[in-house]
Amino acid sequence: MRHPGSTVSRARRALMRLILALPAWPTWAWAADFGFRPPRDPDDATAADLMRDLAERILPVYQEADTDVFLANLTALQIVSGAYRAAYDSSASLRSRRQGKPFDDLVQRAILDGIYARARMLEADGRLGFAEAYARSFQELVSPLDNAQAQAIMARLEIPPAVYREPLRQAFDLWRAKGSLPQADALALVRTWLSYQSRRSFNALLPELFAAENRNRYVAEADVRIPVRGGVIHANLVRPGRANGTLPTLLRFTLDPAEDDAQHSAAKGYVGVTAYVRGRTPDGKGAVWPFVRDGEDAAAVIDWIARQAWSDGRVAMLGDGYSGYAAWAAARRRPAALKAIATIAPMAPGIDFPMAGQIFRNAMVRWAQEHATAEPLRAGVDADADPDTMWQALDARWHRGNRPYWDIDRVLLGKRSRLIRTWLTHPSHDRYWQKFLPSAEQFARIDIPVLSFAGYYGADAGALYFHHEHLRNRPQADTTLLLGPYDAASIRRGTAPTLRGYTLDPVARIDLPDLRYQWLDHILKGANKPSLLMDRVNYQVMGADQWRHAPTLDAPQRTRLRLHLDTRERDDPHRLLPSPSEGGGNVRLSVDLADRRDVRIPWPDALRVKQLPARNSISFVSDPLPEGTELIGSLRGVFDITPSRQDVDFNISLYEQTASGEYQLLFDPYDFRASYAGHRMRRRLLRAGERQLLAFTVERVTACKLAAGSRIVLLIGLNRRPDRQINYGSGKDVNSETIADAKWPIRVRWHARSYVEIQTGKS
Repeated sequence: MRHPGSTVSRARRALMRLILALPAWPTWAWAADFGFRPPRDPDDATAADLMRDLAERILPVYQEADTDVFLANLTALQIVSGAYRAAYDSSASLRSRRQGKPFDDLVQRAILDGIYARARMLEADGRLGFAEAYARSFQELVSPLDNAQAQAIMARLEIPPAVYREPLRQAFDLWRAKGSLPQADALALVRTWLSYQSRRSFNALLPELFAAENRNRYVAEADVRIPVRGGVIHANLVRPGRANGTLPTLLRFTLDPAEDDAQHSAAKGYVGVTAYVRGRTPDGKGAVWPFVRDGEDAAAVIDWIARQAWSDGRVAMLGDGYSGYAAWAAARRRPAALKAIATIAPMAPGIDFPMAGQIFRNAMVRWAQEHATAEPLRAGVDADADPDTMWQALDARWHRGNRPYWDIDRVLLGKRSRLIRTWLTHPSHDRYWQKFLPSAEQFARIDIPVLSFAGYYGADAGALYFHHEHLRNRPQADTTLLLGPYDAASIRRGTAPTLRGYTLDPVARIDLPDLRYQWLDHILKGANKPSLLMDRVNYQVMGADQWRHAPTLDAPQRTRLRLHLDTRERDDPHRLLPSPSEGGGNVRLSVDLADRRDVRIPWPDALRVKQLPARNSISFVSDPLPEGTELIGSLRGVFDITPSRQDVDFNISLYEQTASGEYQLLFDPYDFRASYAGHRMRRRLLRAGERQLLAFTVERVTACKLAAGSRIVLLIGLNRRPDRQINYGSGKDVNSETIADAKWPIRVRWHARSYVEIQTGKS
C-alpha cells in the first residue's frame, strides 16, 4: 500500500524536475515581489508570452503549507508555463487526495484544470487537434461524475470569457503602474489569466459537448403542452435518466426562459419542470398579461404533474422574482400535491412592483418590454447597444421633457402600452393589486413549509411582505426566512467575495442556490435540515462575521436606539442626538424639481464609499459610538415637518461612518411617498405650510455590527431622479403632473420632535 503522501511527493519531484529543466533565474526571482510589465490588454499578442514568463519565475519559489492548495496552484502555474503533462499529473494527484471529500472548489479546479491540461498535452503530442483533444479529455473526466457533480463542472465551464476579461484588464492596469507585484497577487493573476485564456480556446466547443453529455444523463422533453382551463401551458421537463421508480418534482412557473433550471433540478435527483405563463413559449415568444391567471394555471400544472407516471405525487415550487410571486399565487389555491415553496426575492404586485413606496419606477417599462409584451424597441434605438446604457439614455430623454408620467410608455417605447396604462391607473394598493396576493384568510390556510431568501440591498420588500403576512395570519406557520448582505442577483447566481465595493464577511459567502436545494432535500427526501436555517429568521450580522437565528427579527425585548434630529441652525451635516434638541429651531431642505442640469450625472450604487452621495439631501451624524453596537431590523421614525407643498417623495439612507472616514450603506436606500406613509391603500395629502407629524417605517432590513468609534449617518433626500416618477406636490394625480407644476422649489422644514429608531442587539 502506498504511503498517503506519495502522490504529493511525486508532484513535488515533478516540480523539482521542471525547476531543474528551467534556465537559471536572476536573484530577484526569489524576492517577495516579481517584476512585471503587463501587456496593453488581455488580447494583446504578447500577453501569453508575458504570462508564461511570470508563471515560470513563480514556480521555483512557490511554497504553500496546505498541500491541496499547493497542488491546485501548482497545476495553474504549470499550465500557464506550458508544462502540460506535469500539470495533468498535479491535477490528478489533487483529485486522488480529495476522493471521498466534499465536491468543493479545490476538487472542481482539479477537474477543470485537468481537462484543459490533458487536452493541451494530447495536442502537443501531435496526435489530435485541440477540439478533438478537449472533447476526449472532457469525456474522460466528466463522464465518471454523478449528475450533480457534472452539473457543477459544466456550470463553471460555461462562465463566458468576458467575465474574466475585465478583472484581468484592471489587474494589468494596476500592476503596469507599479512595475512589480507580490507573490499572492501574481498567483491570482495567473489563475485569472488561465480562466480567461482557456475559455477563449474551448468556449465554442461547449454546447455540443454539453448536449452529448446531457443526452447520456437525462430524459428531456421540450415544449410539453399542458392543458389548463381555457388554454394551454408550455413547459420543459427533465428527468434523471438512470432513476428507478417515481420522483418528487420541482416546478418553476415563469415567463423568462433564462430561468429554465429544470436540468439543474434533475441533476439534484428531482424531476425538473419549467412551465411558462399562459401565452409564453419556451423560446420566449408570445405576449402575456402578468399576474392575472398565474395561480390558477400553476395549480393546474401541479395537478397534471401529480398524475404522471414518473411523479411520486409531490411537488415543490422554486421561484425568483416573478416566479417567486407565482409560487405564492399557487400556494394560496392549496393544490393537494404542492408540498413546499422556496423563493428568492419574490415579487409582490403593488408592494415592490411596479411601484415601491407607491412611487412608480421607469424599470417597469423595461421589464414589461423584455418579459411581458414582447414588443420591439422604439424606432431610432440601437438594439445592439448595451441594454443598461440604452435604457439610461431613454430615462434621460424622459427626464428632460415636459410630459406627464402618463406618457412614460410613449417616451420610452414610442407608443402607448395598455399594460403600463393599466398599472398607472392604480397608484394605490387598491383591489386591483390586492386580488393578486393571498388574502388574510388564504394566508391563514397555507400550511406547507415555506423558505424565503432576501437581501439587505434591494431584494427584501416582497420576501418581507409575504413572510410577515403569513405569520400574522398563521402564527404557527412553517416559514423560514434567510437574510444577508445580498442583492437579488447575488442570491440567484451565488455570492461573490464583494458586492458593489463592500467586502462580505467570510461566513456570508455561501452558495445560496445550493442551500435552497439542501432545504428541499430536507422537506422531500428526509435529509437533515441545513444548520444555517435552524430558526424562523436567520440573518447575517455584517461586521460581526456571524449568523444569528431567532423566531422573529422584531423582538419586543430588544432595546431600540432612538436618535433625534438636531434642528438647531448649523451647517450640514447636522447632528443625531440621544435626546430632542433644545430651543426649537428647524433645518431646511430645498430642491428645485424643475432643475435638469444633473440628468447626465450617474446615481451611484456603491455600498462602500469615501464620500456621501448627498445630492438633493440633508445629512445628520451621530457622535462616535462608545462601544461596538449591533443594529437589527427596520428603521422607523417620525418626521416633525412643515412641507411647502401637499406631497413629497422622501429618500432615506442609513450609513456607518467608520473611524477611517469611509461610509458603509446599511440597507438599500428607501423611497416613499409621504401621502401614503403607513397606509398604502389610500392617499392622504399633507397640509402645505403647516407643521405636522409623519410616521414612517422603512421597508428594508439590516443586521450589522458598528465598530466602537463609528458614527451613524442618516441621509434624507427629496426624489428628483430620472429613472422614476417625480412628485411635484401639487396634490393632483402624480401621473398627470409636469414640470410646470414645480413652479418653485419644494421646501421641507424639520422640527425638534423628529427622530428615527432601530433595534439594537441588546435586550
